Amino acid sequence: MDRRTAIKQAALITGYAISASAVGAVWQSCQRDANSATESWSPSFFTEEQGAAITEISDTILPATDTPGASDVGVPQFIDQYAHICLTQEEQGEFREGLEQLLADCKTEYGKTFVDCTQEQRLAFLNAVDERARKITGLNPGLEEEQHPIFLRLKGLVLMGYFTSETIGKEVTAFLPIPGKYEPCMPYEEGQPAWTI
Repeated sequence: MDRRTAIKQAALITGYAISASAVGAVWQSCQRDANSATESWSPSFFTEEQGAAITEISDTILPATDTPGASDVGVPQFIDQYAHICLTQEEQGEFREGLEQLLADCKTEYGKTFVDCTQEQRLAFLNAVDERARKITGLNPGLEEEQHPIFLRLKGLVLMGYFTSETIGKEVTAFLPIPGKYEPCMPYEEGQPAWTI
């Protein structure tokens, strides 16, 4: 089985597929970018404008609170590397086209780019897009993951990149390094964070 097939056959988080080895490979290749400031990051797959939009979309989905935001842990770089390394040429074209349509819809609605919108406008726009996308998948439960609306695929990558990052795995969620002892049933303690994926 080749790497691309393995990636697509392993399910993760929101229904978007990727294998653990692919996550590791992608994270390794963009770890240096994640450690540098987001402003100095130069996308290898997306254009500069698309990279800026991916950053703002990621931070709108997972903003910084008492935990790091998506761009703080290198999610935009992860998505850029994932699209560059793991997608076929056809999938890359579809992803770019879908992203451009998403950004054009925002410009039509607000008269300015997603990056230039206020945080409230960004959130309102993405919530509306998410609701429409979920209706599409709800009405067509047999859709293959590659046929899901671009926003759901993008959102899945944001969540995957965030929750598989080293920072979140070690500093935010509960982390039990392997080898560790297996306890199939443990009591829940108030305030216990979720376990690292």
